[in-house]
Amino acid sequence: MAKKRKKRRRRGGLGRLLRPLSVLLAAAAVVTALTLFFKVEHITVTGAGRYQASEIIAASGVEPGDNLVLLDRYRVAQRIYTALPYITDVRPKQEFPNRLNIEVTETKAIAAIRGADAYWLISGGGKLLEAVDAAAAADYLEIAGVEAEDPSVSASLRLPEDAPITAGRLLELLNVLQQRGALTRSETVDCGDPRILVLAYDGRFQVEMFYDANFDFKIAGMLEAVHEKLEPNETGIIRMTFSNDNEAHLIPFPE
Repeated sequence: MAKKRKKRRRRGGLGRLLRPLSVLLAAAAVVTALTLFFKVEHITVTGAGRYQASEIIAASGVEPGDNLVLLDRYRVAQRIYTALPYITDVRPKQEFPNRLNIEVTETKAIAAIRGADAYWLISGGGKLLEAVDAAAAADYLEIAGVEAEDPSVSASLRLPEDAPITAGRLLELLNVLQQRGALTRSETVDCGDPRILVLAYDGRFQVEMFYDANFDFKIAGMLEAVHEKLEPNETGIIRMTFSNDNEAHLIPFPE
């Protein structure tokens, strides 16, 4: 006799269907719990100096009762960065169960540049901080011979395409001057000549450099000459345009 074939039972068919559903239900329960229980109740600010904590909180757009889990930290940081120009870095941090801490870094103006019928103060990172008049701009190193392109508060410094120097290179020079303690004794950086830039320094010297120079190397040589080699009563043009050395060549002003 032929043997009867036994029918195999399909085990776990319903279980396989229910398993993904149970995972989805569990995930939904977790999300629901997070959105219900983790609300912003306290907002703190660290690192503020120029601005009041209340100003920073208002600029953040975050209010008590907002969901802490779903908070878009990037948008919070961008709101503060744009609304408060002297803030250059923002780090919102969720501290569960109910606190948001906003850590900020503030900056200062290091130079002024003309643009759109005003002077604009700029930070070392190239952020345009505010428009000021000539009297206020006089307290800072002036960028001459070139103007900021389409300036606006909290925007990054941009220069015209046909400018002899890029914004990045200009900021590099300014930061070298600041790091070497020479910024406060520098009066202007003149980019009016398409071949060389001229730094007015210490009320006595016109320092000439090429736009593609190693600024740190050249400024180091200029400072050594001014403070260690030249006499206190000497004035003139210091040429730092010799590519193979860091020697400062002084051409005295005519008496």
